[in-house]
Formats: sequence, C-alpha cells, structure tokens
Amino acid sequence: MNAQEIATFIVKNVSWFVPIPLLVGIFRRKYLVRELLIIFLYLCNGVLFELISRTMAYYSIPNLYLFHIYVLMEFLFISWFYYEIFKRYISPKIIPTIFIFFTIFSLIDSFFLHNTLTFNSYAKTAECLIIVGYTAFYLYKTFDEFQDQDPSDTPVFWINAGFLFYFSGCLFLFTFSNFILTQGKPMGMITWALHAFFIVIMYSLISIGLWRSTAK
Repeated sequence: MNAQEIATFIVKNVSWFVPIPLLVGIFRRKYLVRELLIIFLYLCNGVLFELISRTMAYYSIPNLYLFHIYVLMEFLFISWFYYEIFKRYISPKIIPTIFIFFTIFSLIDSFFLHNTLTFNSYAKTAECLIIVGYTAFYLYKTFDEFQDQDPSDTPVFWINAGFLFYFSGCLFLFTFSNFILTQGKPMGMITWALHAFFIVIMYSLISIGLWRSTAK
C-alpha cells in the first residue's frame, strides 16, 4: 500500500468513526448533564449531515454547499457548549456576540468572498481560531481552579482536548485548503486523510468524555 492508497482508505472509512461517540452518548444518556447534552446534539447534527452528504454524493448531487451550513451549525453547538462552561467566569453576552459576528462573517464568506460551490476556507479558519481560543481559556481556568484535583477526571476535559486537537491540527489545512486542492488529486487526498485522522482523534476523545460522565 503506497501513501496515496492509505490516504484514500482513511478518507473513505473515517465516517465509520462518526457514530461511535453518539452511541456512547445514548448508552450514558441518563448521566448527561446540560453541557454534555449539548455535545450529544452536536454529534446528532454531525451524523445527520454525514448521512445527507453521503446520500447526495451517491446520487451525484453537488453537496459542497452543505458544508457552509454545517460550519454554522457546528459553531453554534460548540459555542453553546462553552457558553455553559464559561458562564461562571465571563459575561453571558460575550459568546452570543461572538456567534453573531461569526455568522455575519460566514455569510459574507459564502456569498461574496467565495460561493456555495467552493470551500468556505475563510469562515472555517475563523472558526478554528475562535474554538482554539475557547479551548485555551478552558485550560487556563481549569488548571487554575483544579490545583488539587486531576482535571482529567471530568468529562469536559476530554471533550475540550478533542476540540483542541482537531481545530488546532486542522487550522493550517483549512487556511490553505483552496490552494492545496489546486495541487492535484494526490495532494488533496493526503490532505483530507490528515483531516480524517484529526476527526478520528477528536471523536475518540469525545467518546472518552461522554463515557466518563457521572450521575447528575
């Protein structure tokens, strides 16, 4: 198996990992507190978009515009999740304000800077930067607050680690995605294989977080 074949295999099979944290969430549903329920909804949204995207691709229906919608939905759920986590530390207006400005920027990117038939790399890059900021602030507050306790005992720690790994790892890929895709199919396939790898790590860490949920 050469690098191209390995990359193709990873990209084609990454979708099998998507339902795993969702199934863990279903199994642990009676232990899911509010912020974990938001993550469960985030996972449901991801599985739904994956099914729609795969179905459209099977029937050769253009589906790239779905990604523009998914970016907004993804950012909504993740911002909502951190809103619940941060409401003890910051003004409740900050994250909703960030979401409003991100939505405006995303729409501008989709309809003016790019279009719905191309990859909305500016919006995705902005999303990565903001969410990495969320994760960094969480780590700062966590290690400040849990000085005498292991933060890895909490479900949110693992979920935050998943988001940090995925969005920081993919920041470069999304920033230069449109350029990379012009370099030929082999380079594009290897790039999306890296993206798939980051997805697997993120969903694995989210699964651990949901599994470590405890009784309310």
